[in-house]
This record gives sequence, structure tokens and C-alpha cells, in this order.
Amino acid sequence: MSKQEYDEVKRQREAHRKEQEKVEKEREKKTAVDMRETEKAAKQQEAEAAKAAKQQEAEAEKAAKNQQAEAAEADKAAKQQQAEAVKTAKKEKADAEKAAKQQADAEKAAKKQKAEADKAAKKQKAEADKAAKAAAAAAAGPIPKRQAAEGGKPESDQTKRRKR
Repeated sequence: MSKQEYDEVKRQREAHRKEQEKVEKEREKKTAVDMRETEKAAKQQEAEAAKAAKQQEAEAEKAAKNQQAEAAEADKAAKQQQAEAVKTAKKEKADAEKAAKQQADAEKAAKKQKAEADKAAKKQKAEADKAAKAAAAAAAGPIPKRQAAEGGKPESDQTKRRKR
């Protein structure tokens, strides 16, 4: 092999080596670019996932607050209904007590009126009896002194015997 051939082979090897280095550098560059793009995509996915998680958390919190508000509203409505029921029951009880008292008062007044009427009737009857007695006595004639002293009663047989 001549020196010229040797230099040619050496030059070809050197060119091939440089070509390989150039290809290797480009491959490394491409790998670095791919890695950066992969990292960028991963970061973007991570950011999107974090954003979605945050949004889901906010929605869940909002739903929980809505449920709490609905529960509070339902509780308030139940308490209001209970208060109204208690109020109605108290009013009905008071009305019933009032009606019972009025009935008792009416019965008491009726009894009092009946007692007064009975008393007046008795008094009238007594007065009528007294007047009838007086009329009968006047028709019978004068009452002996002794009989008048005893309240107008006629002498009994026993009294008459004692006198003799």
C-alpha cells in the first residue's frame, strides 16, 4: 500500500468518524429536544390534572355547601311547622278550656236561676197558704184567746180534758 492510498484511507476514516460524530451529535440534540418536549408535555398534563382536581374539589365543595343549605332550610321549615303545630294545639286547648268554662258558668247560672225561682215559688206558695189560712180563719169566725196565743191552733182533746 502506497503512502497515497494510506493517506486516502486515513482521510476516509477521518471523514467517516467526523460523519459519525456529526450524526451522533444530531441524535443527541434530537434526544434532548424530545426529552424537553416530553418534559413540557408531562408538565402540561400535570398542570391540567391539577386544574381538573381543583375544579372537581371546588364543585364538590359547592355541592356540599348546597346540601348544607338545603338541609338547613329543611330543618328551618320543620321547626317552623312544629312551632305552628304547637301554637295551634295551644290555641285549640285554650279554646276548649274557654268553652268548658263558659258551659260550667252557664250551668251554674241556670242552677242559680232555678234555685231563685224555686225560692220565689216557695215564698209565693207560703204567702198564698198564709192568705188562704187567714181567709179560712176569717170565714170560721173569731179564734178563742188561748188558740190565738198558740198561733191559731185549735185546742187538742187532751188540753180540753186538762182544763176541766
